[in-house]
Amino acid sequence: PSAKFILENRLSLKNPPLVAMNDAPDKPNPEGFLKLANRLLEEDFGSNCPPVAYVGDTIADIQTINNAKELYPSQKFISIGVTPPHLKTAENIQKQFKYETKLKAAGADFIISSLIDLKKIHKKLFKS
Repeated sequence: PSAKFILENRLSLKNPPLVAMNDAPDKPNPEGFLKLANRLLEEDFGSNCPPVAYVGDTIADIQTINNAKELYPSQKFISIGVTPPHLKTAENIQKQFKYETKLKAAGADFIISSLIDLKKIHKKLFKS
């Protein structure tokens, strides 16, 4: 219900596709992610399909994309690790660095400190 509220009321999306807890196996199983991505793309995964990105703040999120890459090696999947807000304080700078290092070591393609940074990644990937 909270995800549906955000998507519909904050982002003004009409009937957004959503795969929530209990709709699919828990992460790092990629089934829920793949189901949603495939629904959004409206085509089968493969080298001719656009890249699919996933933003998450846990190692399990990154592992989910790693597992999707194993299942569909010709599909371009991009894992984006985002630093949780509680680590972005002066007293937590060391914890933030360690956390980001773990996300990168798990296989994150990019590390961002805010969802606003997605624009920068988009420009890098699509040169626009």
